[in-house]
Amino acid sequence: MQALHRRQAAWLVAGLVAATTASLAGASDDSAALKSGNLTPYGAERAANKDGSIPAWDGKPVPTTLDAKGRRNDPFAADRPRLTITAANATAQGDKLSDGTKALLAKYPDFRIDVYPTRRSAVFPQALYLQIMKNAGRAKLANDGLTIEDAFGGVPFPVPKDGHEAIWNHMLSYRGQVTEFVSDKYVTTSSGQRVLTNRQGTSLIYPYYNLDASAEGFDGEWARARIGITEPPANAGQALLTIDYVDNFSHAKDAWQYVPGQRRVRKSPSVAYDTPDPSTAGIANFDDVNLFIGAQDRYKFKLIGKREMFVPFNNNGLMLKSIDQALGKHTLAADAVRWELHRVWVVEGTLRDGKRNVAAKRRLYLHEDTWQAVLSDSWDAQGKLWKTGQAFTLLAGDQPLATTLSYAIFDLVGGGFMYAAAINDTGGVAYAPFDARRLSKFSSAALSSGGVR
Repeated sequence: MQALHRRQAAWLVAGLVAATTASLAGASDDSAALKSGNLTPYGAERAANKDGSIPAWDGKPVPTTLDAKGRRNDPFAADRPRLTITAANATAQGDKLSDGTKALLAKYPDFRIDVYPTRRSAVFPQALYLQIMKNAGRAKLANDGLTIEDAFGGVPFPVPKDGHEAIWNHMLSYRGQVTEFVSDKYVTTSSGQRVLTNRQGTSLIYPYYNLDASAEGFDGEWARARIGITEPPANAGQALLTIDYVDNFSHAKDAWQYVPGQRRVRKSPSVAYDTPDPSTAGIANFDDVNLFIGAQDRYKFKLIGKREMFVPFNNNGLMLKSIDQALGKHTLAADAVRWELHRVWVVEGTLRDGKRNVAAKRRLYLHEDTWQAVLSDSWDAQGKLWKTGQAFTLLAGDQPLATTLSYAIFDLVGGGFMYAAAINDTGGVAYAPFDARRLSKFSSAALSSGGVR
């Protein structure tokens, strides 16, 4: 059994109850399902769909090359749309469109979806597949889904049985071992005025994916993130550090912030949940990053099932465009975004008793080949569809990996949208192997020494 973070010791004896016979049988079934050959090593359906519009997964990495700025090429640039969806023909697509996508089509006449041939390009390192097989026989939930145990080095539940297992797959999906990039954040108002609100350097390190280690040595800290703001000038020099844990029951996240004018590092517990992100003009909250991030203690997540849906995918081409080419007046430019038909897991979160969040209900659409949310919908306390999100997948066949990077949140009530982690005008994404010596740069003590490189 994996060691948890030392500050969890107080509840260790009470929380770690021996797995029941049923749960052990379930884990055994998961291993058998992966070994059957019907699933990919990530838990997706290996076969094509009935009409072949979703092809079979062949497990072959799609080569990508880097330009002088570190940007990856679009390997599918020669593809042409096979279908265009507008408000006029949206009804004919049935349940292949999310509620949020339908709302955007109805709200903005210039919004459309160009659907391209489906490319199942998501392939990951063999070392991850080996760990996922192990996780299928050992990983389990505790504390009503808020704690994950005995998982390491890969998605923990390749054959999910409930919503919390699926959300843990999303949270712990592979995004590299060490990742660095510079990106922009834009807010476009309801009148169509675009504002650059933030340029930042982001550095991420994932101890959960230190594949030179083992499940027995994993201490429960799954990710560290360090962000340094360089623009606008009024915010330049600000820095943020977060550490996330696999225990949402007693200690989900630590956060520190450095403000140059104060010349001190302060603990920042508010950088979580539905606290508004000030750089998004109220359109997005801190838990909207990657369409959902953070603790699960405010929601009960239910696994609705799997659907074939039109979702953004393989969007290297979007990230190669200038920001003027990528963004439209009310949404991203229709000819900049690639949509494809894929199978997704639909997960719905409703508030737990006694808990609050401005999004009373959330629905996430998790791509079966990556386990990452590619679409999201949120409803307010009155049950009105309020926000919808889109996340755009970068294909890095040179690693290999496929991961969402840039994402957009649209306010369906007040209008306007934000586009974050935009690398359109800043360069590419750098990946590196895990190196424990890098962890010293991800500490509160190091935060005041400067931004990320």
